[in-house]
Amino acid sequence: MLRLPLRGRRARWVAIGYGIVLFLWLGPEDNAVWPVALHGAGLSALLVGFWVLGRFGGKTVSRRTLVPGALALGAVGGLGAAIMTAALMFFKNARHAHLYLDYPPEQMGGLLRRGPVWALAGALFGLGLALAWLALGNNRRGDE
Repeated sequence: MLRLPLRGRRARWVAIGYGIVLFLWLGPEDNAVWPVALHGAGLSALLVGFWVLGRFGGKTVSRRTLVPGALALGAVGGLGAAIMTAALMFFKNARHAHLYLDYPPEQMGGLLRRGPVWALAGALFGLGLALAWLALGNNRRGDE
């Protein structure tokens, strides 16, 4: 069984810190894809984590629901990563307002078309975390 922590001050400070990181990233000229993809994935993970801790914080998750829940949340996080990455690309374009965009619309559209693959990757990541938790953490009988 897994007991989820309550969302507290630490989570708020993590969100503020991540906002500062995003603010600093938006400033310089940059058109590389990997930094914005990492920022988009981090933002999606932060939002999913906030939702989970807000909704289920302080509650216990049984072994029976851990794997399906991790799969679903991972898929949502993966799809959200693609959407958040495209949104961050858009905001960087809007902030710089050049004649030649840092991230052209074709690039953002291509990224959004890969959303289902990102969702699959997120689901597999969630499955891996759940199985690692079950294998390494609590393999006692009778926790269901």
